[in-house]
Amino acid sequence: MGFFSGRKSKRVTPLEMRSIMSNLYGKLDKNERVEVEKLFRADLFEFGKESGITQAEFDSAMVWLEENKTKHVLKADDIELIKKYFAEHLAD
Repeated sequence: MGFFSGRKSKRVTPLEMRSIMSNLYGKLDKNERVEVEKLFRADLFEFGKESGITQAEFDSAMVWLEENKTKHVLKADDIELIKKYFAEHLAD
């Protein structure tokens, strides 16, 4: 029921983020994993009800990665891996 349903939108929690990073271990090198952690740190550790990474925040980060390829170390296949592992946790 939209805004008034009382239902909180699905978010990636710090515990789920650890699981995602564990899945990325061995698939991304250390610098690439650090890049992922930096990208989501602010969203992940917000206070109160805003804590966690929402689908909208994730989508915004992916758009930024794809539009700013010279500003980070992640390649297109790395971004696809990130999308894959986040999708498992953001699905309703």
